Order: sequence, then structure tokens, then C-alpha cells
Amino acid sequence: MDKDDIGFGLARLQQASHVSHMASWKAVKVWALHPPSRLETQASGGHSVLHRRVGLLAHQLGVFPLSRSSLFDKTARPSSSPPTMAPREEVDHTVIYHDDVAEANKMGVDVDEVAATRISEADMMRKSAEAFSMRSRSGLLVIGYMFVMGCNQAGYGVDWGVISGINSNDRWHDYYGFPNSGVIISTINALMQIGGFLGAPFLSCADVLGRRGVNFLGNFLVIIAAIMQALAPNLACLMVGRLVLGFGTALCTAPQYVAEIAPIHLRGRIVGIFGAFFQVGSIMMLGIMMGLTKFDSDWQWRLAFFIQAIFPITVCIFIYILCPESPRFLYMRGKKDEARRVIARYMTTSNDINHEIVDLMILQIEESIETTKAGFRATWDFRVFFTRAVWFRTFVLAVYAVFQQWNGGGIIGYYLAPALDTIGITKQLDQLGISLGSTSIYFVFTLFGAYIIDYFRRRTLIFAGLISIIVAQIAVTITSWQYNLHEAKTTAILTVVWIFLFQVCSASFIATMHNLYPVELLSLPLRAKGMGLFAMFQAIAAVIHNYGIGIGIQKVGYKIWAVYIVYNFVQIFLSYFVFPETSKLNLEEIDTIFETSGTRPVKLSIKIADAKAAKKKLDRQNATAST
Repeated sequence: MDKDDIGFGLARLQQASHVSHMASWKAVKVWALHPPSRLETQASGGHSVLHRRVGLLAHQLGVFPLSRSSLFDKTARPSSSPPTMAPREEVDHTVIYHDDVAEANKMGVDVDEVAATRISEADMMRKSAEAFSMRSRSGLLVIGYMFVMGCNQAGYGVDWGVISGINSNDRWHDYYGFPNSGVIISTINALMQIGGFLGAPFLSCADVLGRRGVNFLGNFLVIIAAIMQALAPNLACLMVGRLVLGFGTALCTAPQYVAEIAPIHLRGRIVGIFGAFFQVGSIMMLGIMMGLTKFDSDWQWRLAFFIQAIFPITVCIFIYILCPESPRFLYMRGKKDEARRVIARYMTTSNDINHEIVDLMILQIEESIETTKAGFRATWDFRVFFTRAVWFRTFVLAVYAVFQQWNGGGIIGYYLAPALDTIGITKQLDQLGISLGSTSIYFVFTLFGAYIIDYFRRRTLIFAGLISIIVAQIAVTITSWQYNLHEAKTTAILTVVWIFLFQVCSASFIATMHNLYPVELLSLPLRAKGMGLFAMFQAIAAVIHNYGIGIGIQKVGYKIWAVYIVYNFVQIFLSYFVFPETSKLNLEEIDTIFETSGTRPVKLSIKIADAKAAKKKLDRQNATAST
């Protein structure tokens, strides 16, 4: 695409030096990301407003007004003094776009000087907080859909608890005739991930059936799978049930829905709390399984599989009662008025469809649809993810999926029983108790992670998480090694303590990110298919991990922890160069990061985040000085 075809923007970013107006200004060239689209004229206050859908970063950082000449003059230099800022009350929050004089004249619009008045993400957060309160009827509605989506996530956690706990059950192993590590248990665990891989492409049906429709279908399949596993007369039937369970679970991924329906200022915390429901399901299941040990029959494990169906049944009953359809999906399907009603009902206390935040959300949705370079393709067409414009997003999704599966949590989730065997803890009730304790700790600190996620950048949390879990894994390896030498009970207890520490670090810094970061990486038209692709990457990584670790722990015992340590060191290196910063960046800025030619996405994301932080700091200093 030629430069003249897409236009050129010149933005001035303010660099804070002190409270006074003696501040330096840096010129930053920002390419418009999208080819010129249709021009529109719109009546606003009796005047025509010229719209053009282009991705300029300048107005996101509060630089307005800009003259038309400075906006499009490629040789323009920054002024020695900051441009005059339009008073907030005088700024119409309608997004104003720029075009050249020739095209403007064709439309009959006189353009001498225009103002770029894109509201910033910080202002969006503030306006969202002003518009919505949890202590209202709308707050109760949010709690309603969070209950349903929480059950959705808890259902996945129940399966994690079943497999983690049932691997300690001698009756289950005796019935089917295999040990708690090795090829068969690895295959059973891997089959769920293979089912997830097969089901992931169908997640793109969310753009056809709706977010709720796909979720309902997935939970219905999980119910069928739970019954198949509970009544399985042989190993083959059990394995088919695991495959169906994985297929259904792939369609139950609700982070995308939660991120799209949550009020903007609460999005990070709501997604984090949603993720914590995974542990609610796990804790409940592990507690029940401890009670089931008193049964002296095969119902000790068959009931556990039946209980898998409780949360999916709850979701199927209430999803169309308590959960609205995503306004983004409604808008994409042409139901614009209904989208406005959903936003007003669930994101404002007043339930006013003409509220300012409703207009802003609709503009954001509209822009993310109309300006994306990738655009829409057929539901089953994933080629867009391998085009020049999108390939780096795809690469980041793939690396993050591997990171999520291979950082060390899998051994605690699926193979804790054989891991505890290596340090002399072999009794079923002891193993279930430790599993319940570690899951409870994970739940508590996932809530803590949900609280802090809006206070730290995404990359900061990733690095803090990786470094801390490496420390915990080194400690586990050392004490396990010492137990192997001396069989001292103290070293076994210390190993359990380090496993708990791993859970604390992983939950505090990384767990909440798993349900938020992949969604943030994807623009709206890519989101449904992108999350399906992400689920496929997760499934591939999980199959390799679950199959390999199950066999590996049987072969090398405690030394398997060293594999995780090496991988996590590699992941630190990859994270530094691959994972861009997305915290407090809006959809257009994230598009800028990935789609601006000739730039490094990670480096550009950090610069944008730094610039916004500097501007926020200067605004705060100026506000203090003015008082």
C-alpha cells in the first residue's frame, strides 16, 4: 500500500518535565493504519462534521486541536510550545476524522482547521465508573451473568479436580487396570486436549450462533461426556467420553463474552474473578472426592464423574435467562438498537440508551469493525491469521498458549499424585488433602491477582510470575533431591511448601492474565476465530505436555521439575521479545502496535504505554498546580 493511499499523521507527544508549561515536545510520526474509507457528513450542532476512519494515535494522547496542515504535512516540525488544549466541556465526544482538502471539497465541506477529539482510554474508564455502580439494579444484573459464566468456568475446574483426585484412587486404577503414571493415564489426559483441538475451530461459530449459543452447545456436550465417563464399562468408552468432554469444553470458553459485556472500568477485575471460579469447581470437587473415599465400591469414582454435569446443567438452564447477548455480536449482526439497549442496561445505572458511555461504546465497536485491515472473512476461513497484517498476533497467541500450558502448573493439576509418590506421600487421603490445599491457595491468590491486575502492566506481571515460579521450582527440585538421598520427612514437607509457593506465585501474577491477555491481543472482527485458534494452540501444547510429562515422571521421577525450570528460563527470553504491552491500551492502539509497518510491536507498545503514563502524570501535576 502506497503512503499517499493511507495518509500520514504527525502527532506531538508531551514529555513531562515539571509542573509548569516549560515542557519539551517530541514529534512522533504515526502512520494511518487503514486505507481511506467512505466520507460521511453528519449534522452536529448545526455544522457538518467530516468523518474518516483512520487509525491516528495522536488524539488518543490528548493532543488537540491539530491544524490540518500539521496533520498531513510530512515535513512538519514540532512547535516550541504545546498546542492549545480544548477545554473538556467544549469537546464534542463524537469522533472526528480528517481528510485532505480535495476530498473535503467534493463533499461540500469547508475544512480550515479541525480538532481530533478521540476520548482516551483513561477517560473511558472514568466515564464508565461515573455511569455504573455495582450498588444498583444494573449491578445485580452483572452479578447474575457472572454467576452463570462462573458456573461455566467452575465446570472446567470440576474436571481438573476429578482427574487430579481420581488419579489417587486405587479402585479406579484397579477397575481399568493401569498405574497413576505412564502411557495410559497420559493418553486419557491427552484425549481431552485432542477433543479441545477438534472443537476449537467451531468456536468461530460464535459469530453466527452468538456467544451464548456456542456456550450452550458446549455445556450440553459436557453433560453428555460426564454421563459417558460415569457409566463407562471399559477403557475405550471412558476415552471416548474424554474426547467428547474436550470437544464440548472448547466451546465453553467464556472469557471473550465476559470481556465484551463487562463495564469498561471493571473489565480486568471481572475477568479475573471469572477465572477464579475455576478453583471454586476444583475445590468443591476435591472436597467431595475426599468424602467419597468412605464408599467401599466403584461409586467412589463413578459419582465423581456424574458430578461433572452439575455446573454445565446450571449454565444451560440460566444462560438465556440471566445472560444478555454480547453487544459486539449484536452490532455485527446489524441489531444496533438492541446493542445499545444491552450496553445501557448492563453498563449504566440509569439504563439510558442515550447515555454518553453508550455512544462511546458504539463508536468503539463500530470503529473496530470498520477499520480493521483484516476485515471479515468466512466463518471457517482462518487464512487471515497468516497474512502479513496479522501474522505477528498469531505468533504471540501461539507462544502465549504454550507458556500457559508449560509453565509448570500441569504437573500439580494432572500429575500431583505421582509427584507426591516421589517424596513418600502415597496415601490417597493425604494426596487429596494436599491437592485440596494447593487448589484453595490458588483460588485465594487468583482473587488477589484479579485485584492487582489493573495496577500493573501485563509484561510486569508476566516477568514477576516467571521469575518467582522458577525460584519455587528450583526449591522443589532441591528438596525432592534431598528426600531421594535421605528420605527425611522434613524434606517431603518442605517440598509441599514449595509447591504451595508455586501456586501463590502463579495465581498472583499469571492466572488472571490467561483469560484477559489473549482477548486483548485480538481486534473485534478477529476475536471469535482468534480465540478458537488460541484454543487450538492450547490443545496442541497441552497434548504434548500431558502425554510427555505423564511418561516422563514415570521414567525420571522428581527430576522432571528440571524440565520446567529450563523451559521457564527460555520463556523469560521469549516474553521479553514477543509479548507486547496491552494494559490500558484501547483496540485501535493495539491495532497500531501490530499493524504499523517497519516497527517492532513490543518496542512500540512500550513507547505508547510510556507516553500515556507520562501524559497522565503531567495532567496530575498540572491539576495539583492549578489548585
